[in-house]
Amino acid sequence: MYARTKTFTNKDGSKRTYVQIVEAVREHGKVRQKVVANLGRIDELQKGSLDRLIASLAKFSKTKWIQAEADKLMVHSAREWGLDLIFRHLWEQLGLDFILKRHFSQAYTCSQLAEAVYAMVLNRISDPLSKRGVNEWLKEVYRPSFDQLELHHLYRALDFLAEYKERIELDLFDSIRNLFDLEVDMIFWDTTSTYFEGRGPEELGRYGHSKDHRPDRIQVMVGVVMTRAGIPIAHEVFPGNTADVNTFSQIIADVRERFQLTRVVFVGDRGMVSQDILEHLDKNHIEYIVGMRMRKVKDVGEVLKTGGRYRTVKGNLKVKEVWYDADRYIVCHNPVQAEHDKKAREEMCRKLEEQLKNGGIKSLVGNRGYRRYLLLNKDAVVGIDQEALREEARYDGKYVLRTNSQL
Repeated sequence: MYARTKTFTNKDGSKRTYVQIVEAVREHGKVRQKVVANLGRIDELQKGSLDRLIASLAKFSKTKWIQAEADKLMVHSAREWGLDLIFRHLWEQLGLDFILKRHFSQAYTCSQLAEAVYAMVLNRISDPLSKRGVNEWLKEVYRPSFDQLELHHLYRALDFLAEYKERIELDLFDSIRNLFDLEVDMIFWDTTSTYFEGRGPEELGRYGHSKDHRPDRIQVMVGVVMTRAGIPIAHEVFPGNTADVNTFSQIIADVRERFQLTRVVFVGDRGMVSQDILEHLDKNHIEYIVGMRMRKVKDVGEVLKTGGRYRTVKGNLKVKEVWYDADRYIVCHNPVQAEHDKKAREEMCRKLEEQLKNGGIKSLVGNRGYRRYLLLNKDAVVGIDQEALREEARYDGKYVLRTNSQL
């Protein structure tokens, strides 16, 4: 069924248009229109009765789609609301709003500064931008209190955060310790570097070992302290030329004092461990669990040769304890990763053999991954070093920890 109009001409020449509901029916092999209902004159219906009829019929429709009403809808503006709805609840559950306002109370724009910090964190979660970018981004988020923020609030909030950093971290630590029932007897510490396009801050910007592989840029070192549950409790920013050994010496002393910890176990990955760091930890009687560079530390090679049974921790992890030269090591073995490493090496050997057959020695020598498996014999013939392959197989699926803890 559908609607149609029918126009009739009166004797005086005037015309009247009526609205009809018709349906198509087939009679004697032909399709014709059958009038189901005459609704009346269109000029009379358009005074309101037609709209009421459409609305009353719409309630019987499963889709409830009304084109006539849809045409009247106009979107004047649209803002994101869900982001604030979710994260504001977490923000207040952590007590951050109360903590910030308490420390910002000396500022005459206390509420704006606390709100500015929240705005910058919210932006960092969803769409990280510069402070000028955040100032524009605020117009896309529905939170009435954001309407009072201006660009200078964002910059001033950063100054206050820097000034009250330690107090805020301590209050937040107390809050999450109660909220999550944290047992802080083990901390994780890691550092990274971040560089500047330009001069950078005078008191912190320095040339140093760049983890971004940009030694040509001024940088700073950033370190984060986390609990064993992965919850950050403190951070520090150091000059860009600060060595890792100096960063964690300072942070461990600071964490012990600020958070009144009776025991701290330092946990670090192999990327930040050196002989200097291990000697410093042992000298200062600091407990540690650290990853070791397996191919670059001679002692680790000897540890891997040591026999002993593995103990299964779970399906993809077996461990065994090894003492070597009065140091305690934990050899960890992942059977799943070991199988993956084995297949990857076999595939590499296959490619090596193909390249050697095709005479592509020059490209192999230039590839560090391939080069260590090549052997040049006395007849100047290049082949695959089988001994190197057997040596490499000892590392399949393994990593090694060193610790002075009795955990």
